[in-house]
Amino acid sequence: MSMKQWFSKNSMGFSQRNQSDASMFRGNLKHTGWYDTEGPREFHQVKWRFQTNDRIRSSPVIAKQTVYFGSDDHNFYAVNTITGELKWSYQTEGAIKSSAAIANETVYFLSGDEKLYALNADDGALKWSYMTEEKDDPRDPVDYWQSSPAVADGIVYFGAGEGSFYALYADHGELVWKKKLSLCGYENEGLVPILHSSPAVDEGVIYMGLSGYDLSAQKEPGHVVALDAKSGEQIWMSPLVSAVDGSVVVDDYTLYFGTRNGGLYAIDKRTGQVVWHSDIAPYLLGSLALVGDTLFSGSSDSHMFVSLDKATGEKKWMFPTLDAIHASPSTDGRTVYFALGNHYTEENHGLIYAVDAETGGQLWTYQTEGNIYSSPALDHGVVIIGSDDGYLYAIE
Repeated sequence: MSMKQWFSKNSMGFSQRNQSDASMFRGNLKHTGWYDTEGPREFHQVKWRFQTNDRIRSSPVIAKQTVYFGSDDHNFYAVNTITGELKWSYQTEGAIKSSAAIANETVYFLSGDEKLYALNADDGALKWSYMTEEKDDPRDPVDYWQSSPAVADGIVYFGAGEGSFYALYADHGELVWKKKLSLCGYENEGLVPILHSSPAVDEGVIYMGLSGYDLSAQKEPGHVVALDAKSGEQIWMSPLVSAVDGSVVVDDYTLYFGTRNGGLYAIDKRTGQVVWHSDIAPYLLGSLALVGDTLFSGSSDSHMFVSLDKATGEKKWMFPTLDAIHASPSTDGRTVYFALGNHYTEENHGLIYAVDAETGGQLWTYQTEGNIYSSPALDHGVVIIGSDDGYLYAIE
């Protein structure tokens, strides 16, 4: 059966109801980074900040006037978005660098103790947890995040250590299927893929970036893979020349993502074939944002934030920054929000930018006391973001 025949036969059987009723990393199951609300066009004040006991690299997720996030202090937090007061916290046995998915009054996240947790969203009570079978340690200094789960049609999907990808029943945590992924062409070299991007889900298909690191041999290969959400069967794999750390953005017919060597790609979501490729600058570690016909991306080495035409990859505008951008941008369509983080320096770290989405003109900045690898979330005129200084900030 051809790839296009698979889509024709299978994709229409999946419900679309969960495409919008769950809150998660990048705002939705397609991981566009677009929020159907407004962020602040002008800086007025820090509305509140909430202190944890270690770095925050988990990106905040918002649902029902509550922001959910994890910290390297091993705790997962629920905080009132209006007041900044703690609603509840839950302690795990590892640092939490995964962002949450919230669906059906349940919050799901992955911890450094190799467990996926499902908690009651209202009071933080444990519903169930699932211990993965693989160790999932960071491979290099810029391996900042764990895979953030996605919830669709009653199934939780997430990546784990040693190339393993899991699908669990969302209501009770039993295993639906597990897929062991590999790096095509590197099976005999001992390179095991790292699944630290978050899976995007659309019309019964999972799209996931893979990374393989062998820094001693200066090899960082990567792939994007499409899996059948029901069975885990591989539909296609698109081999690339460089690792894919960020999550794939799904559009009508096209997938968008960046790679470690600075390539930004558009590929056909039915076949995995490259539509266009644009060289930005190493490293593109975060995910892209997409709204309308425009893509937004930051980069590490160029100290540049760019806007591109999604159809051609041509640059619309470029915005110079004072340091590296590793975290993913977010947008409400009018404004784009992003932040700086560079573990090699202490200058200019933690600087948050708000930029006009149409022109690239700077609107405002605010500086925290730590590098930022957490992506901003937007909520009714407020932008919420975590910092390595241990604080979660709400800015209006």
